[in-house]
Amino acid sequence: MDGFTQKLRLIYTKLFHEDMDKFTEEFIDNNKFKKGEQSRKEFVLNRKTVLRRWLNKEIKCTRDFQKSFNNYKISRYQFHGTALFSLDDFRQSNNLEAFEEKIDHYLQYKREVYVNKEYKHIYIFCIEKKEILLYSIVKWEKGQGEEVVITLEKDSTFYKGTFSLREDSNIFISMKIERTTLYLLFHDNHDSSSRYIVGTSMGYHARDNKVPISQKVVFSKEKLDTKEIELTFILNETETISAIENRLNLHSKELKINHFVKYANKFRRYHNLFNRLIRKKYHQHFYYRLAFREFYSFYRLFEHFSKKETYYILDYQRAFFEAIKTVESIKDIPLFIVMELNEESLFFANSDKELEIKNRFFNLSTYGVKSTIIFIVEELSALSKPCKELLHEIKEHNIEVKVVEKEKIIHKVNSLDFFFIHLGDERDFVLADPIRDNKDVFKLFINEVTLDEYRSDYRKIDGESELF
Repeated sequence: MDGFTQKLRLIYTKLFHEDMDKFTEEFIDNNKFKKGEQSRKEFVLNRKTVLRRWLNKEIKCTRDFQKSFNNYKISRYQFHGTALFSLDDFRQSNNLEAFEEKIDHYLQYKREVYVNKEYKHIYIFCIEKKEILLYSIVKWEKGQGEEVVITLEKDSTFYKGTFSLREDSNIFISMKIERTTLYLLFHDNHDSSSRYIVGTSMGYHARDNKVPISQKVVFSKEKLDTKEIELTFILNETETISAIENRLNLHSKELKINHFVKYANKFRRYHNLFNRLIRKKYHQHFYYRLAFREFYSFYRLFEHFSKKETYYILDYQRAFFEAIKTVESIKDIPLFIVMELNEESLFFANSDKELEIKNRFFNLSTYGVKSTIIFIVEELSALSKPCKELLHEIKEHNIEVKVVEKEKIIHKVNSLDFFFIHLGDERDFVLADPIRDNKDVFKLFINEVTLDEYRSDYRKIDGESELF
C-alpha cells in the first residue's frame, strides 16, 4: 500500500474539513470538460464520484491523476515560494508521515500573519467616561482571504477584531467592544520618525445603536501617555460627530427639530475640553484662561438662544448695528426706539464705526422703515445746544423724534433704554436695559409676555412724550 488514498484523506479532512464540494474543485482537470457533450454540473458530479471511490478504496496513484495533476488547482498551492505538493509526493510510498507534516506546517503558516506589526496600540476617546482608552493588539491570526483576525486587550479584558492592509497603504480595522462594533480607517504614511498615525472610527453610540457616531482615533507603535497634552488635543469630545437626527423623523409635521440645541451641545463639549486644558496645562497662563472663559460666556449665550430663552449682551453698539441690518433686510416696517439722551450717546460718537452705524440708521427710510425715537431727558428746558442740534439732524432724515422728561415715566416702566419691532411673528424682539436689573447689560427678549410688557411701556412713554 503506497498511501495514495491516505494522502487524499489527509487533504480532505485537514485542508477542506470534509467538504466534498470544495475538495472536488481542487482535483478537477478542466481540460477534460467537453462543452456540448455534458453540462458542467454533470461533469463535476462524475468527478465527485471518482474522488469518493479514491477516498474509500485503497488504491495506488492512478494514471489519470498523474496525467492531470498539473491541471489541478491543488498543484498550484504555494508554501514559502514553492509548490506545496509535487506529483512525487503522491507517487512515493514511504512518505506519509512527511506528507502529513507538510500539511500541518502549511496550516500553521496559514494561521500566521505576515503584516507590519509595528502599530499595535489603539487609542480612543470614550465620550461617556471623558477619558482616552487604550486597546493593545496582543495576537494576530490568519483569517479568511486577506483578512487578519486580531485579539485586543484592555485592562485584562480581551476583544476580537479584524485587520486588513490594502495595497494603497490604507489600514482597515474592526473591533467588537462592549455592545458595539467599531470600524477604523488609517493610512500608513511609512514615516519612520512618527510614533503614531491618526485615523477615524465609525460605530454606534454606546447607549443607542440607532445613532451612528464617528471620531478621531490613534494607532501607535508604542504606548503613549494618555494624559499627554498633544494626545488630548487629538482625542477629545470635540472630535466627534454623531447622527443624532437619525433618532428623529425629519419629515414629521408634528415634530420640529431644534438644530441649534445640537450646536449648543457641541459648544458645551468645547467648554468641557477647555476646562480640562486649564487644569492640565494652562492653570498658570492668564492669556489662555481668559480666552477660555470668554468662550464660556459665548457658550452660555448660545445655550440660552438654542432654548429660545432670554440672553444678555454687553456691546450695545454692536447690537444696535445688527438691528439696523435686520430691519434693512425686512424692509417696510416700523422701528420703535426709547433712549436716554446725553452726550455719551452713540449719536455723538465720532469713530469710523460709530459714524457708519449712525449713517446706516439715518438711511433706514430708503428701505421703507418708519423709525420713531423717543429721547428721555432730565428737563426739556435744560437741553444743551449739542443735544438740540442732534435732534434736528435726526429729524432731517425722515425719523420721527419725540422727547419726554425722565421723572414723568421712570416709575411706570421697566426700562428707559430699549428698542423693538412688532410684526406679529417669530421675528419680533425687544432689546432692553431693565431698570431693576443689577447688571449693567442689555437683554434680548422674544417671549410674548415680555414683548407685550415693553409694548405697553412704550405706549405709556409715548403718551407722556411730545414731538420735538
